Amino acid sequence: MTVVIMSYIVVSDVHLGSELCNHSQFCRFLEWIKDLNVRKETVKCRDKDITITRPDKLILLGDILELWDPLEGDRNYVVKQGLRPFSLLSDIDCDKIFVVGNHDDSISDYENMIDCEMLANSSKIDIYNRHYPEQGTLAIGERTYFFLHGHQFDKEQAILAWVSNLLGEKWDPIKWFQDLFNITFTKSHWKKSLVVFMILLVTGWYFWDEALRTNFLHMLIWALVTGFFALSSVPGLVTRAQRRIYDFNKPKDKTAQQIIENGFYQSHKDTVSSDVVVFGHTHFASSYKEGQSGGKLFLNSGCWIGSDNDIDGKRRYTNTFIYIDESGEYILKWIDEKVNCIEAFPVRP
Repeated sequence: MTVVIMSYIVVSDVHLGSELCNHSQFCRFLEWIKDLNVRKETVKCRDKDITITRPDKLILLGDILELWDPLEGDRNYVVKQGLRPFSLLSDIDCDKIFVVGNHDDSISDYENMIDCEMLANSSKIDIYNRHYPEQGTLAIGERTYFFLHGHQFDKEQAILAWVSNLLGEKWDPIKWFQDLFNITFTKSHWKKSLVVFMILLVTGWYFWDEALRTNFLHMLIWALVTGFFALSSVPGLVTRAQRRIYDFNKPKDKTAQQIIENGFYQSHKDTVSSDVVVFGHTHFASSYKEGQSGGKLFLNSGCWIGSDNDIDGKRRYTNTFIYIDESGEYILKWIDEKVNCIEAFPVRP
C-alpha cells in the first residue's frame, strides 16, 4: 500500500469529440485548476469550509475522449475538441493519471510508449489500462482509495472479457468497426457503398446458378468487389446504430446506489480492499455507502456532457468532479468560475 499526503482532483466522462460535450466549460475548468497554483479556493460543505489547493495529481478517470461514438462517427472531431484541453493539461503543474474508459480504450495501446512521459513543466502523465493504482490501493490520510472508470460493472463486459481471455488478446468489435469507418473513403461514401453492396448482394444471389457458380473467375471478381463495398459500408451502419444498441443495456444515468443495488457491481467478485472506490461511466455524480459501518464508500465523479436535469426524482448534475485530501472526499460542481458542494464525506464530521 502506497501512503501519500496530498490532494487529488478526479474528473471523468468529458467525451471530447461528442455532440453534447461541454467543451468550453471544461477548458475553463482546467484554467481554474491551473490558477490554483497561485491561489486557493474555499468551498462550504456541510457547514464546514474546505480549502481546495493545487492538486498533486489530476486523475482523468476514463471517457475523456469520445473515440467510440464521436460526432457523425468522425474521430477528427475528437482531435478538434481535444487540442485546447490537452494543451491546458500540459500546463497544469501536477502529475496526470489517465485511466482509460470504454470510449477511449484505444489510448491503452500507447501505455508502454508513453510510460511516465515528462512534460515541459516537469510534470508527468501516466496511462493505466484498467485501474489506478496498478496494484494494491492508495492511502490519502486515514483512508485508502481505488480508481477505475466503471464500465467494468457493465454486465456485457463479462462476455467481452471471456472472449478476450479465450483469444489471448483483447477483443473489441466496436473498435474494429470504428477503425474501418474512420478510413477516409468509408467516412465519405459509406451510404453510397451500402447501396452498391446491397445491389451486388441481391444480383449475386440471383445470378448464382447461371453465371457465378459455374465460372470461378466471375465468382472471384464478384466476391472481391462485394467484399470491398461491404467493408466500406457495414462499419458505417454499425457505427451509426451502436449508440442505440449499447444504451439498451448500459447503466447510463444511474446513481452509485442503483449500480450497487441493481447488481451491476458484484460484491462477491470484488477483490479490492480499499475504503473508497471512485468511478465514473454512468454520468451521475453520486455516492453509496455499503453497509452501516466498515463497508466501502462508492463515489461517482459524474460527467461533462449535457446539462443538469432530474431523473427519477434525483438531480443529475453535470460539470462535476471529486476533490480528495486528507480531510476527506467531496463531490463538487464547477460552473462559471464557481464551485458548489454536492456531497461531502469528511474523515471527522
